[in-house]
Amino acid sequence: MRAIVFDEPGGADVLELREVPEPELEGTDDVKIRLLAAGVNPVDTKVRARGMLVPGAPRNTPGCDGVGVVESCASGVRHVRPGQRVAFCFGGVGADPGTYAEQVVVPEAAVVPVPAAVTDLQAAALPLTWLTAWEALFERADLQRGQTVLVHAAAGGVGQMAVQIARAAGARVLGLVRREEAQRLVTGLGGDVVDLTRPDAGESIRSYTDGRGFDIVLDTVGGPVFRDGLAQVAYGGDLVTLLAPPDDVDWNAARLRNPSISLELMLTPMLEGDRRRLKHQATLVAEGLARLASGRLQVNVEDSLPLAEAAEAHRRIEAGGRRGKLVLRIPE
Repeated sequence: MRAIVFDEPGGADVLELREVPEPELEGTDDVKIRLLAAGVNPVDTKVRARGMLVPGAPRNTPGCDGVGVVESCASGVRHVRPGQRVAFCFGGVGADPGTYAEQVVVPEAAVVPVPAAVTDLQAAALPLTWLTAWEALFERADLQRGQTVLVHAAAGGVGQMAVQIARAAGARVLGLVRREEAQRLVTGLGGDVVDLTRPDAGESIRSYTDGRGFDIVLDTVGGPVFRDGLAQVAYGGDLVTLLAPPDDVDWNAARLRNPSISLELMLTPMLEGDRRRLKHQATLVAEGLARLASGRLQVNVEDSLPLAEAAEAHRRIEAGGRRGKLVLRIPE
């Protein structure tokens, strides 16, 4: 079969399309899937640039999101059958090869059926961003109806999901963006918007809560945005970040607001081989797919590229300014 592989970390040019051995069923809960599409996420570019988070994969193939057709199942598989179209988030960052390939083997716990109304591109674009936003808002911050939520980089993949999840839960949502096109996108998803390039942006953010601060601040960027979030969160509110806090944070000043600070990494169950938690995440992916099928959720797929153009997809992500997700088509 064909797969995207890199030998050593580096720029996008290290990604190569090669012939590699087909994966085999090894564990009793393994499911072999012929891929139809793979989502491309920023974490893929980081893995390519810095190396796998956990060594040990038989090959360095990026990609966490996938949709495909089940080809075969191990003896212990109970709820998946050959011929079924399924989606999942598994592989591509640690010991398991990722989804930039024609076939993968994943545990049954990570796999869910795809509703007929959801396209392959939509299904491939959903899992990682949906899971990250859901866990950040509900499992780290305990989002409640009527709360105020501030989403940094609201036009990004996780940001778009967070805006929609929070609005559906009955929260008031303010998204921060830097482009006019991004303003229209976030407004179309139901959020209010502040353009950070405007000189009055800071005052607009403060006035949204009459100076009280936000019940939940979601930092999808890190660095100075985390420090901004410490000033934007309400007394006793929640600041959730997808990245490690910077080293130069003034924690004494932060304590004055008594915030709860949470770190979100939806990859942990996969990296630790936690089947119970993987199954929980799969139920969340199924919920996202159901919302897609019913029209209660949008996934913006900006473009789809053939598998051979994975390097180009990485260049586009690293260039920034995207309107939505990039997806690799398999077969091309």
